[in-house]
Amino acid sequence: MPIKAICFDADGVVVYPQMQFSRLLGSNYKITPQMTKPFFDGIFNECLVGKADLFDVLPPFLREWNWKGSVEEFVELWLKTDHVIDTKIFNAIIELHLKGFICCLATSQERYRADYMKKEMGFLELFDHLFFSCEMGTQKPEGAYFRYIETHLQLPGEHILFWDDHLRNVNAAKAFGWNAEVYVNYEQFLKILAIHIP
Repeated sequence: MPIKAICFDADGVVVYPQMQFSRLLGSNYKITPQMTKPFFDGIFNECLVGKADLFDVLPPFLREWNWKGSVEEFVELWLKTDHVIDTKIFNAIIELHLKGFICCLATSQERYRADYMKKEMGFLELFDHLFFSCEMGTQKPEGAYFRYIETHLQLPGEHILFWDDHLRNVNAAKAFGWNAEVYVNYEQFLKILAIHIP
């Protein structure tokens, strides 16, 4: 079946290199990944599916991390620091769009970063569809996430190609009948893309 739509993960694919904010917290504020792990492994997942608000859940963690500024300052720093776009992938998506492919962003985000990606990172103009977990009520690797996209695109999985930097998400997409590949770097992306789209 020919590929008609291509879905790209954000962090680790279009947003690359990722984890810039995590590095900044460690180097400038002595807030380590070990300290933030309970937050990201816990309540943050509720934010990712739209069931909790980042500004409501962050304060107790910021106190624990000894953050001296406000919640607003923390979130603003987070959004701006992780505003890193791989221009090669960005331009490749433009080319794919011009060739007639439906290009989509398929990512797990809470609503403030989703809004930032739309308005400040140019993703509203770059992509034909934006699939944010916080607006869908489900996130990768849940089957409901992929079902939502299929329904919205009105395409069966065999017509969709999905790129993600996490193997578990790629495997979940494949189990759902999608074409899916682990994103490693731009050079690898071009080689594998040529196999799917001769």
